[in-house]
Amino acid sequence: MLRYGFIAAGNIIRSMHRGAEMNEDYNPAEIGIYDINEEVRKDYAARGYKTFDSMKELIDNSEMLVLGVTPKVVGFIIDELAQNYRPDQVMLTVVTGVEQPWYQEHLGKDCKVVICMPNMSSQVGEGAFAVSRSEACTDEDVDKVCAILRSCGLVEEIPDGMMAEILPFNGSAPGFFYHIANLMVKEAKELGLDPETAVRLFAETMKGSAEMILSSDTSLEDLEKALRLPGGATVTALEKIESMGFDAMYHEFVKVSVEHCRELGNQK
Repeated sequence: MLRYGFIAAGNIIRSMHRGAEMNEDYNPAEIGIYDINEEVRKDYAARGYKTFDSMKELIDNSEMLVLGVTPKVVGFIIDELAQNYRPDQVMLTVVTGVEQPWYQEHLGKDCKVVICMPNMSSQVGEGAFAVSRSEACTDEDVDKVCAILRSCGLVEEIPDGMMAEILPFNGSAPGFFYHIANLMVKEAKELGLDPETAVRLFAETMKGSAEMILSSDTSLEDLEKALRLPGGATVTALEKIESMGFDAMYHEFVKVSVEHCRELGNQK
């Protein structure tokens, strides 16, 4: 019996595996893959994973499941999944916007489902995963199914029904950071700087700032306050973008991200 069976293995799932493969304790031979794309299956097989030509075979041979399809696809495959799903089988799902009541409707009210909001940073072993559990899941269930997430990042459990609200903070956040990094590269070129040097400095600064947030006892307000020296270049720049509506702009980023996540969940 395989430890995990992955139903679909597209970009976000591939990122998780790439990150997990950096962990010496991770064993691809314990992982089953089913994907309708033969080339995807061949790629995984070449890297030591066990691949299957049918969803039924995968489910029958897996202790736990990971559902990695899109919201549009999940509605098409749920009946086949339900026909083969075992009531005691814990399933981790990364389907955006789909909440517990829908899984309970299709898999049974006592189904053991852990919903996960992933992000692409898992590819480098620095993922940030938000998870929520169905009522039937025990602490042991959650711990076991989330082991693969912990092999490539941080796992935080949130209350059930809050996946749309958490999206801007981990799922969508990399897009925001990459957008800012692209803007910084453009500015570096305008200033006559080497863009590769500038982006390395900027990326390392983002990384270091994140580590300060995670490891420092200093509050976020005090971390920012320490850089807001009266008359300084940093505070002057911050005050300028605040006056141009930066804070309101970020509020819209969060708002639209949450709203669209809910819309995606309705596509099933």
